[in-house]
Amino acid sequence: MGSRIKQNPDTTFEVYAEVTYSGIGCVGKDPEVRRQFPEGYSDQEVLQTLTKFCFPFYADSHAVNQVGQNFTFVLTDIDSKQRFGFCRLSSGAKSCFCILSYLPWFEVFYKLLNVLADYSAKGQDSQRSELLETFHKLAIPEPGTSVHLGVHSYFTVPDTRELPSIPENRNLTEYFVAVDVNNMLHLYASMLYERRILICCSKLSTLTACIHGSAAMLYPMFWQHVYIPVLPPHLLDYCCAPMPYLIGIHLSLMEKVRNMALEDVVILNVDTNTLETPFDDLQSLPNDVVSALKSRLKKVSTTTGDGVARAFLKAQASFFGSYRNALKIEPGEPITFCEETFVSHRSAVMRQFLQNAIQLQLFKQFIDGRLDLLNSGEGFSDLFEEEINMGEYAGSDKLYHQWLSTVRKGSGAILNTVKTKANPAMKTVYKFAKDHAKMGIKEVKNRLKQKDIAENGCSVTPEESLPRTAPSPLVEKKDPKLREDRRPITVHFGQQQRLRPPRPPPPKIQRSSRPPWDLRLFCFSLTSSAAFSQFCRFAHQDLMLLRDLRVILLWKDEGLQSPVQNTW
Repeated sequence: MGSRIKQNPDTTFEVYAEVTYSGIGCVGKDPEVRRQFPEGYSDQEVLQTLTKFCFPFYADSHAVNQVGQNFTFVLTDIDSKQRFGFCRLSSGAKSCFCILSYLPWFEVFYKLLNVLADYSAKGQDSQRSELLETFHKLAIPEPGTSVHLGVHSYFTVPDTRELPSIPENRNLTEYFVAVDVNNMLHLYASMLYERRILICCSKLSTLTACIHGSAAMLYPMFWQHVYIPVLPPHLLDYCCAPMPYLIGIHLSLMEKVRNMALEDVVILNVDTNTLETPFDDLQSLPNDVVSALKSRLKKVSTTTGDGVARAFLKAQASFFGSYRNALKIEPGEPITFCEETFVSHRSAVMRQFLQNAIQLQLFKQFIDGRLDLLNSGEGFSDLFEEEINMGEYAGSDKLYHQWLSTVRKGSGAILNTVKTKANPAMKTVYKFAKDHAKMGIKEVKNRLKQKDIAENGCSVTPEESLPRTAPSPLVEKKDPKLREDRRPITVHFGQQQRLRPPRPPPPKIQRSSRPPWDLRLFCFSLTSSAAFSQFCRFAHQDLMLLRDLRVILLWKDEGLQSPVQNTW
């Protein structure tokens, strides 16, 4: 969905190189690779590019006094996937240890580089080679796995699907410490409008951390334009590019950059914590969302955890969470996205922002990714979708969220188990049957009523067609006994409990010998009897959900001996 991260790379890293810069104080001398692993690595173009990114500053400046700094540059391959160059500068910036990898494991590689630099300083060549050999041959483990490479080399595989947290995530931690909340909001707004953005700093580790940390706050979207966390001197002309970019510049290069023909560029100086912008991007964002985001960021300013990232996630959900309402589902046709519907149903202030947002590459890539997963039947579930379900972003009513909260507290264990076991395609069908149930409920009820009259000569009363809902929270507050009877078993297990009164028998509904109704899944196709049965088993375990959301499941009367070819 627009991510530049390569999925399932072949190896943990592509190449390790020790680069020396003997030309410090000698203009025109290029850095050279002194040692590399694997020794047979033959992509000379990558190696030449890598050496220049290892020293992204003027060598005759005060930068040589920056000792032991970890930073990260990015190279983009032919498939637009990012390769991360994790670096560690030695004392006096005379050499740089670099590992090139597709894996965004910042903390892991920084720790590994420190160990390798220590081996090199002590002349322990055999230990260094053994460590690199072991790590290079290592099959990429699952997130959360503990990996031991040696006595002093061990790490836990990060889970990139989780929100970054403080202080575990180094990039977000340095970014939040170095930049105040107001400038973080201005930078966030500039990225949402896809401006040309320069960030400068005298410390390389903080510079690249601010680039990576700020870009991560766009989740579930990704920056789609020029992305250079640290720009070497020979590529300074990129700052004059006419397209959007997010570029980091070492402070020693900024004097030359400012003498260039820069137009409409947003500049953040991390050292002085000042931001220059010719735009009113932050003021152009809906004020209620910005105010809520600012309040959350100030509340978490002295705490740890994922509070900062979650605050931005909530803002993203406020802006874009209603995209579900703009999905168009027609029988026999691929699911599409209606931009007009997405914009028109929001407030006037929000409509003005969304009218611009639908033209952004980061939003287009996000929507295209969602549609690809839906139409392929793979389905998706991530933190963004979970946030939408928890909030008022998709136009859903409060009763649904009250019910959802009740499920999470108790009876949701069964629901969560079933969802975990169902395959992604079934989860997708089921999820969108829920989401679109209320949108088409009137139409479905009318069709059922007309069909029932046509076939049976009578209509179904509302009391018969829809089960009664559970008591509302207000009713339960007046009658505590109702709430007590609905407590999940985990609450009263092992305690003396009043016996629940027997349930009344279900009302008898006169049915014809031949079931007249079809199973309507709101224009989803189930192409086999196995898929049909799996959905029915999935839905059967979640009757509370089907009832409260008014999702009407009606059985198809043709025996399912052959695959179901209808598109309902």
